[in-house]
Order: sequence, then C-alpha cells, then structure tokens
Amino acid sequence: MSTAADRIRHVSLKIERARAHAGALRKAVDEFFDTTPFKVGSKHDPATRKLVYFVAEAQAAPNDLALIAGDAIQNLSTALDHLAYQLVCKDTGDAPPNPRGIYFPIADDQARYDASKANKLCGASAQTVARIDAVRPYKGGNDALWRLGRLNNIEKHRLLFTVGSQAAGIHLGQLMAATLAQVMPMDAVAAFEGMDLYLNPAEKGFPLQPGFELYIGQVDEAPNPKQQFRFQLVLNEPGIAEGTPLIETIEEALQAVEAVAADLSSLLN
Repeated sequence: MSTAADRIRHVSLKIERARAHAGALRKAVDEFFDTTPFKVGSKHDPATRKLVYFVAEAQAAPNDLALIAGDAIQNLSTALDHLAYQLVCKDTGDAPPNPRGIYFPIADDQARYDASKANKLCGASAQTVARIDAVRPYKGGNDALWRLGRLNNIEKHRLLFTVGSQAAGIHLGQLMAATLAQVMPMDAVAAFEGMDLYLNPAEKGFPLQPGFELYIGQVDEAPNPKQQFRFQLVLNEPGIAEGTPLIETIEEALQAVEAVAADLSSLLN
C-alpha cells in the first residue's frame, strides 16, 4: 500500500508545475510591458475645448499569455483530481470501485455540488466527504475553486482564454499637481506626485484600442508631460472572470489549491 508521502507526491508535483507556469506567466507579462505596448496622447476637444488624454497606440496581448495561463489552470485542476483519487484510494485500501470516475467535486452552487459529489467521490469515506464539504467548492462557498473549475472547462474545450488589456488608473498626484501647486509648497507637491496613488477609471475600455479616452480634464487645461497611466492585462470570461487581472486570478487559484491540499493531506496518513 502506498505511503502518505507517496500519495501527496502526486498532488505536489502538479501544484509545483502550476507554480512554474505562474512564474513563467509573470515573466511573460513583464516582458510584454517592457515593450511599452500602450502609448498615451493628449488633445483638446474642438467642441468643448476640454483636455482629453487618450490611447494613441495599443498592442494586442500575445497569445502565449493565454496558453501559459491555461497550462497553470489545467495543472491546478488536475492536482485536485489527483488529491480526490488518492483520498479514495486511502479510504478503500487502493481498491476504488470506479477509479476512472473520481474527480474533485466543484459545482456552480451548493445544490449541484450536493447532487454530484457522491458520483465523483465513489468509495470515499464519510469523513473524507465531510472534510471536502467543509471546503465548500462551489460558487458562493469557495469562489476561487469555482472559478478554477469553470476556467479549466473553458481551457479544455476552447483552447484560449480571452485575455486583453484595459485601463487601470490615472496617477492622482500628477493629475492634481497644478492645482496643488497653488496652495502647497513645491516640495510637498513633488512628494504627492511621487506617491503610488491611482484613480481607478469607471470605463476601462476592454480591449484597449487606439482612440479610447482615458481621462477628460478641464477647459483649456494644459497637458501634463509627467502624467502617468496604468494599464493591465485581464481575463474576460463572461460570468466567470470579467475584467479580472490575469496574474492575480492565476495566483488566487494557486493559493486556493495549495490551501485545499494542505488541509486535506492529513487524511492521507
């Protein structure tokens, strides 16, 4: 019979592989932004004379980003299925009644979870099922696991996630510098300009295209040559991950699976 270390090794290898993909994704995103893929222009609206900052250039997100993210998601989902399989094997003395039908149960809501868990965990002990119940792997329970399950289903059937860019903020200190200079000493204004403060836009423009208006200022306002804008790459899967930051979504899934593995691994002893 396999030892607890043997059983958890199957899960750990998949998690480690997912972690490697997450690292590769961070590197690829950094390399994309190093190319300065978004350039900002300014103009005055001829009708209102108001200052307008807009996207002058916008590069599309490389397809590799969706592929790497998909690899991470697939490995995390497989890690959970390996965990479920090893738990059933432990409970049945390595004689699961339906070895090809064992999956970690994730559902769209608790009712669907309760209806499907028995088939996916055939052979699991009442203790094992209760511990998985406590994880609440469904929407409204553990949303990170639910999102992982839905994204994995997309990755298996459609190949590429929808990854694109959107506006993520305008630097507030630089935006207010001219106004602050009228009431504050210049060293205080400079300190405010240096702070990492960004105003989150209501309209984000997914996917960013040249001409998208980032900010509309005042009548006859002079453009600030120091004005900075923030952009981000996001997943846009309706009803699952709509405009959610790409790297943060993958990291959230990784942390959720690591937590589940750490919590349930004691059952393999």
